[in-house]
Amino acid sequence: MINIEDYSPIIGQGAVEELFLLAKKLEGKSILNINSTAVGGGVAEILTRMIPLLKQLAVDASWDVIKGDERFFVITKNIHNALHGVSAQISDEDFAYFLEINRTNAKQLNLSHDFLVVHDPQPIALIEKRKDIGRHWLWRCHIDFSEPDPRTWSFLKNYIDWYDAAVFSAPAFAREISIKQVLVPPSIDPLSDKNRELPEATIHTVLQ
Repeated sequence: MINIEDYSPIIGQGAVEELFLLAKKLEGKSILNINSTAVGGGVAEILTRMIPLLKQLAVDASWDVIKGDERFFVITKNIHNALHGVSAQISDEDFAYFLEINRTNAKQLNLSHDFLVVHDPQPIALIEKRKDIGRHWLWRCHIDFSEPDPRTWSFLKNYIDWYDAAVFSAPAFAREISIKQVLVPPSIDPLSDKNRELPEATIHTVLQ
């Protein structure tokens, strides 16, 4: 089980105590994270670790995942590649289908939380619900945005500008948008299975 106190020897007890103080600012508020997959990929890896830690800080945080068929995820993969600057054939019909799946998910998800954190492009158009339900919306971009395909960027920007703020991982990914931009540098979880220290015996066994 993840225990926030286990991080104290790494980041210092003062930093852990500061997290509890910061968490008090969210007392009485609920936060919903939304992404496109529950397993695999960096966002799922982050949320799998982050949500339990937030709960230990007494933050009312939860996580939900949008649903889509094979065509939808092929389109979102092409959008992802286009944002990396790779040439991708995305038709007007593809963009329309992308919006259709987002709107279907918007009807099915419980969006009654105070803060809605939408991760990456796949669920970005959920922001259309803002005109009906209000709330505070944050778009968290985890991918390289330094040289996006102009047409794909133009399509997404129509929705990004509806959010309260956008979070990017590096200054080079910042864009000309009308909303506040926040920088959260990449980081690792030193206690995750991927990053934790391995005993010498385990290392030698794997090598053998």
